[in-house]
Amino acid sequence: MAKFQNQDRLQIILAFSLFLALVATNCRPRKHEGVATAWQMVKTMPERGLIAAANAQGAPAFHRHLVRPGLRTSYLIRVMNTELMEVKVDLSVSNPAERWTAKLEKSSLKLAPGEKAYVKLALEPAAELTAGSAAAVTVAAKTSAGKTGELVLEAETTLKRKIYFVSIDSLSPAYLALNAKGNGPGRDGDWLTPNIHAAIRDATFFPNHQAHLIAATDMNHAAYLSGAFPGELGIYSVNVFLFGFDDQGRPRLKTTPLDASKVAAVDLMYYGPDGKPVTTIFNVTEDPAAGGNPNAFSAYVSGKPWVPEHYRNPIFGLSRIATFNTFPDYVSPPTHVGPKNEAIKMIIAARFGKVKNADAFLWEDPYTMDQALRVIENEDPEVCYILLGAADAAGHMFGAADDPKEWDDHHTPDDLSDDVSRVNRSANRLGQVQTVKEADAQVGRFIAFLKDRGVYDDSYLIVESDHSLETNFFAGPDLEAILSRAGFSAKKDYFVFTSSQIGAFFARPGRRDPDRIVKMEKALEDFRMKNPLSGEKESPMLALDREEMKTGIDQVTGERVSPPMELYSEYYIEHPQPGGLSWPDLILLCKKNYQFPVLGVGLANIGIGKMDLPLPRIYPYVGGHGGPSTQPALLIMRGPGIAAGQELTERSWTSDVAPTLYALEGYQTPASVQGENLLSK
Repeated sequence: MAKFQNQDRLQIILAFSLFLALVATNCRPRKHEGVATAWQMVKTMPERGLIAAANAQGAPAFHRHLVRPGLRTSYLIRVMNTELMEVKVDLSVSNPAERWTAKLEKSSLKLAPGEKAYVKLALEPAAELTAGSAAAVTVAAKTSAGKTGELVLEAETTLKRKIYFVSIDSLSPAYLALNAKGNGPGRDGDWLTPNIHAAIRDATFFPNHQAHLIAATDMNHAAYLSGAFPGELGIYSVNVFLFGFDDQGRPRLKTTPLDASKVAAVDLMYYGPDGKPVTTIFNVTEDPAAGGNPNAFSAYVSGKPWVPEHYRNPIFGLSRIATFNTFPDYVSPPTHVGPKNEAIKMIIAARFGKVKNADAFLWEDPYTMDQALRVIENEDPEVCYILLGAADAAGHMFGAADDPKEWDDHHTPDDLSDDVSRVNRSANRLGQVQTVKEADAQVGRFIAFLKDRGVYDDSYLIVESDHSLETNFFAGPDLEAILSRAGFSAKKDYFVFTSSQIGAFFARPGRRDPDRIVKMEKALEDFRMKNPLSGEKESPMLALDREEMKTGIDQVTGERVSPPMELYSEYYIEHPQPGGLSWPDLILLCKKNYQFPVLGVGLANIGIGKMDLPLPRIYPYVGGHGGPSTQPALLIMRGPGIAAGQELTERSWTSDVAPTLYALEGYQTPASVQGENLLSK
């Protein structure tokens, strides 16, 4: 009886603590250090005027579109009625270059007072043109009231192909084996992910694809776009990073973006003894020395607003960012309005039952894809990275649904809403299955868009995920409690922050004695707890020191846990800068199904932003990732030079994709690349 009373007391304390956090977030501003906290439209054209376009000569975002001979590029022409009466607007195109054709979607339209509309212009060079042929097209508008306006758009032929990524955050390849209901094995005509299966038939599939450790968002999306390992990228966390301690010993924490205005090594993604910026695929496509074109344009469209902010610094070459928070003015803002403090409310619901709204995340991926299609229609980027984030956001609240053996569905086999996970009774199978199915629908929508645009067979399409996700226990190693029992103090000896299955551990200034770090690591490695499923006592985590980061060998077991240098940052470890990024002395990763409690950075660990608000040691997630058991990931590649219907079963990594694309398109491979060409393995 006392045991249950203690559990009830803990639940009451948890609820009260989360309630206080909920109140605090209503009363105090979020500290996002540069990330938009409300909708922010990026100006690409004048706010008023009869006719305008984001890419017109003189516009803030002007650039010359690049297009392969025989294909087409497009622009969105904004037409606005500035009169006090309804007008008819006639549009015309003139001065196309020889062997270029220009076609307006509409030549006239009626607009009410103040109304605006977008009209697409398609511009196509003849198939026999060579690279470097330029065209400038004049689009003129005239209203029935006599008002006129015009603009000039430019394009240039190139032999380089477009590169499109569609990334489904947290998607395990195991979902590909499920039926349409998501509760058993699938087959042709009955797949949960029919569009991904259709893509596989037309592409090369990599069934043994892996995320790098740490198996999390920021570092693996960056690995796809750079070919570099997380250590070289300087990314060991999600959104939150330590930049040393102040004079009172308080940690200096920053959230993404860190500093877009400086090129000094106070940011992420610098490597080597001299702190050179890592070269991204955005850089390569615009660098003539690497085979690129200075007119190349790139876009990152993300359902996770902080992730593309890593590239806000212009040295990384990214041209356009579009998220829920920040988007160009030709994109409509999101219409979904969730309840205030939605994340905390979901955590409370999950801890006392389950998040019952299985549709909670279904709006996210369609909106992200809406943005992506709009950006491509208007700005036609050479590289477009589309991050569909709903499966990850849903998985943290719903748990994973890719393993039918995890679930007890004997109640109503055709209704997933009452299924019970053996790992965590708060998991919602229906919610996660529906969210994955929606992500697959967006893959099909994008492929249909490319086909309609006429570029599907002449472009590179990469459908991938950054890691997988698993259902977690509401249990795991409490690092502060473990180290306290070993005689170490969080205030004096170390600072640690944890989230989901990821922990970053730092010895405090003046306490960086190697022997002391070894003793703290041993205390963590010696810790054992009872597995809630098996009842057996076991170690719930990996603790990797800097030598293990370098070699990839766990010194306790002698087993390889990662490729050499995967988690070792030469620059941030061996050449630290005053005020610069601090690299962990220990990287901590949970083993299968475990998670860490919230420690170190308060609400940033649950996606609410950095905030000086302590939380109790709660286990907030129903599902999570970061450790070795969540490394399996999805990879499909198609395009010229890539065989259709082929499986390559050798191990592949997220960092292998960029060098593969460089080889296919004849770009020079940058010095910062650590991955390998997948087609030459």
